[in-house]
Amino acid sequence: MANGLGICSDRSRLTRWRYTRRMDHDNSFDISEHLGNVADNLQLVADLGYGDVALAIVGDSGDLKVHSDARPMTAVAAIAHSREDRVLSREDEPEAYDALDSGQVVHGERRRITRGLSYLTVAYPICPSGECRAVVVRDLVQQVLDAPGTMETVFMRSAEDLLKTLRDGPLQTIGDGKPFKTVRRAGDGVMRTDHGGTVTYASPNAVSIMRLAGHEGGVSGVNAREIPGGLTAVAPLIGHPGAHAIEVEVADRVIGYRAISSSDGILVLVEDVTEARRREQEIKVKEATIREVHHRVKNNLQTIASLLRIQARRSETEEARRSLAEAVERVSSMAVVHDMLAASTEELVDFTDASRTVVDMVSRGLAGDADDISVTVEGASGNVPAHVATSLALVIAELVHNAIEHGFSEHTVGRVTVELRRLPHELSLVVRDDGVGLPEEFDAEQSSNLGLEIVRTIVHDDLRGTLTFSGGRGTTVSVRIPLDTDEDLKG
Repeated sequence: MANGLGICSDRSRLTRWRYTRRMDHDNSFDISEHLGNVADNLQLVADLGYGDVALAIVGDSGDLKVHSDARPMTAVAAIAHSREDRVLSREDEPEAYDALDSGQVVHGERRRITRGLSYLTVAYPICPSGECRAVVVRDLVQQVLDAPGTMETVFMRSAEDLLKTLRDGPLQTIGDGKPFKTVRRAGDGVMRTDHGGTVTYASPNAVSIMRLAGHEGGVSGVNAREIPGGLTAVAPLIGHPGAHAIEVEVADRVIGYRAISSSDGILVLVEDVTEARRREQEIKVKEATIREVHHRVKNNLQTIASLLRIQARRSETEEARRSLAEAVERVSSMAVVHDMLAASTEELVDFTDASRTVVDMVSRGLAGDADDISVTVEGASGNVPAHVATSLALVIAELVHNAIEHGFSEHTVGRVTVELRRLPHELSLVVRDDGVGLPEEFDAEQSSNLGLEIVRTIVHDDLRGTLTFSGGRGTTVSVRIPLDTDEDLKG
């Protein structure tokens, strides 16, 4: 499956090309990891080299089949569409087969023309332990090759060095040896150093970033150890193979480095991520503040519920005690949602879990621990926004309360079922009981029952949903709530 960069990230097709080589201390790797790492870095090669690249792997029949490819975001593409899964013929791609057979980089001399663009092909063999099992085919349009400037020349050389490094094995992170991958990013600066770490080239973006980080004067000719953050980000790679990515705080700036060592020096990609990190920190603070607010709201609601319980115990009439008990349920149902939000990093709630907690609270409050009336929650709601969850918690509390109190007023054995179902752009909630059913004269819109009035107001006015009642054997109440935004549909 291709990702957003046009690179296939599915490595399952690589597993049959397993090849193990012995290394120092009996370390080993298989070629699937190697080729997967080549595929992961194709977009970087394409953007640095201003040309299309395709990784073609040798099949059982000896043919080369494209596993993954990438087109540059820095130049016009010679090949307009992906060639993934296409078998390359010897007649159309002789450079690829020549590179595979010889184990050497092959520069094509035959110009091809597509969509009015003239281009040349270069093929780079991928040969772990000397056995060539794949080829990277690179297509460069003529206008890129005609009189390139210093920057273009350095970038294309960097792409070639990267491919030569990938020829013998995957890029590995220094320290842990894990496969390393990266891409160009908007605003990136590019630097090159020699074997000793002296900067031989710095792009205009790189120079600007270094100046923002406090470096004075030119960058070219300076040892990488002396540039802002270079001692940590670049120096460890001087004279050592490998790669790594690191962020360094210097001069009130946060500089992101990605450095790759090759046989010709070090390629350094650098970016100023100060504002991005500040925004992330602001978001973290905001999220923590919101969670704290939810936590305090939950505590306040629980305090209110406790006060109402105290008042109910002191009330002299049964009607007052019942009304206060219902108020406790309503307040507690809202507290359930705020309790979940206090533990969440987003303003979203898995309402399935919340509804079970609310239903359990209501049923225990009315029926105690008796098993004669069972109340269950079925189905799933997925994540819903906080304001929807808070309102729905009240709706479920009222509907389950009414089902138990009125549906089983004449007998104490029965079942209440709460059904949740996520539909496209909609959430369905059904509360069904097998109790006495609705009275013949029942009119939901005219009912003076406080609980039903609360449900009507929430569903119609707050949630813009629909509410229907049906009788027969027991009572069924159906609620449908629209969820139209992308945020509402998460989960």
